[in-house]
Amino acid sequence: MCMRKAPPRHSDARGFLLTELAVSLPIFVLLLTFLAFALAWSWRSYQQEVADAELRQEMHIAAARIVESALLSDYIRQRQRGIYEMRQSTQDHEPFDRYWLSDGRLVFKTVTFPITGSFDRAGVHIMSFSIREDDDHPRLYHIELTGESTVTGHRYSLATSVYLRRDMGGM
Repeated sequence: MCMRKAPPRHSDARGFLLTELAVSLPIFVLLLTFLAFALAWSWRSYQQEVADAELRQEMHIAAARIVESALLSDYIRQRQRGIYEMRQSTQDHEPFDRYWLSDGRLVFKTVTFPITGSFDRAGVHIMSFSIREDDDHPRLYHIELTGESTVTGHRYSLATSVYLRRDMGGM
């Protein structure tokens, strides 16, 4: 008698791998999609935060420069519409600082020396700049500066007042 081996029995797990793959693959794709979305969103948020920080930084640097010039000046005048001149009397000669807007940049003395807009990724655009003397208090000047980030569209404004002392030339 010859005994034959019985063929191996196939269990009911024949389609189990395919079913497992059909269920887990969409879940895996969904998780990868969520991860890609989270990374893209965080990168965009980071870029916007950097642009807004650059806007604030450029505005503060420009305002500090203008206030410093104003505090050292004997007088401030608007030479032409939008061009502000600050004169400091010294023993040798009368130097002056000149500020104005040119193509959304705040310029100091010459067009080749803009104070703002040097970092292209920030997209800082100065929308308004003004220095006006107070109507009720002579020698008190109000300085206002507004900028916008072309990356985020957010605006940032700075305003301060500077009182000019009377005899700056004798110092």
